[in-house]
Amino acid sequence: MTLEILSGIFSISAGSITALLWIIVILRKKGDLFIEHPFERLFHVTAEFIMSISAIVGGIALILQLTWGLYVFFFAMGLILYAIVNAIGIYGKKKYKLLLVVLVTSAILTITLAIIDFIVLVF
Repeated sequence: MTLEILSGIFSISAGSITALLWIIVILRKKGDLFIEHPFERLFHVTAEFIMSISAIVGGIALILQLTWGLYVFFFAMGLILYAIVNAIGIYGKKKYKLLLVVLVTSAILTITLAIIDFIVLVF
């Protein structure tokens, strides 16, 4: 039960922080600082919102111990990991060192948590 709560909180936090970040960026019209091309930015932000919604729903479902929650959680972890790796590539070119440290740390935490959850909750 403790692992489900911890994993759910992580998932909800990752989804909420990502959504909040992009909402702030969009409202301030600063998206071009992150991704220059509007077409590329549109699809990147859309993908990140899909990841955010999946992570929030999966985290809540995992905490509530819904039967489908574990599946959505693992799906969301995959989306989170993909988003992090993609962001490392995008922002690595721009030399955002602090952001890169946060992203690499997040990738390590996400992989570790997903592996532990898989071993403990699936087996």
